[in-house]
Amino acid sequence: MPRRGILRLYLAALLVLALVFLESLTVHPRLSVSRVSGVVNSVLLPLELGTHSAVQWVSGAVYAVSGAFSAEQQNAQLRIQVSRLQSQVASLQAVQGQNQRLKQLLNLREKTLKKFHTLAAPVVGRSPVNWLDQIVIAAGSGQGVKYDDPVLSYGGLVGRVIAVGSQSATVMLLPDPESAIGAMVARSGDAGVLEGNGEAATLKMQFFAAGANVRRGDLIVTSGLDGTLPAGVPIGRVTSVGQGDFGLVHQADVAPLANLDRLDTVLVVLQ
Repeated sequence: MPRRGILRLYLAALLVLALVFLESLTVHPRLSVSRVSGVVNSVLLPLELGTHSAVQWVSGAVYAVSGAFSAEQQNAQLRIQVSRLQSQVASLQAVQGQNQRLKQLLNLREKTLKKFHTLAAPVVGRSPVNWLDQIVIAAGSGQGVKYDDPVLSYGGLVGRVIAVGSQSATVMLLPDPESAIGAMVARSGDAGVLEGNGEAATLKMQFFAAGANVRRGDLIVTSGLDGTLPAGVPIGRVTSVGQGDFGLVHQADVAPLANLDRLDTVLVVLQ
């Protein structure tokens, strides 16, 4: 039954009760008030219970919606905090990695380049087309950088300076096909020329002597014979050895010690 119909029914009942009550006062003046109250309560109680239940239901719904909204706000704040913490962790890891590489550069300088002046310079440019050919560093003639200066990173040699500006310089990396560096086997002293072929993982070394004493795992260092690089700077390790006519050694594949794909700071040997 619609609510309006129920309301009308209760109003009619109340009107009937009022008439009965007035009649009872006229005919039976001694009728107890308690009996009348009981009759009235029996009619009004369902109304009160229904109203109370409705109020409780509405209050519960309001609290439920409020609680859900509050929980969603807390979840959003927690997601923001987690994102910030992840960003901070990533930044700390990047800084730690850079510090570790700088320590390796310093160790390399102390072991190999004690007699030379060096300059640490950040890498600020790299060609997206020839990623492994050249880099640009934030150091130039104003900081003492000159043409043909050797450039190292953690691990060993990465290339040499081929162009100098007042505050920047361009470095040719080892894989550049135009790169050619005097090198030798640290164990035997057999010398040759280390050339780039456009690949980061492998360099090609051509030996001067057909019967050069070289084998897999040998350390390749700068020879100093080309007059541009100091002798003894680590470059890479032999990964395979090729044989020429009559079984004589004439070339070897060399893997660079430095990670040429990820250069953020380099060490320039000032000559």
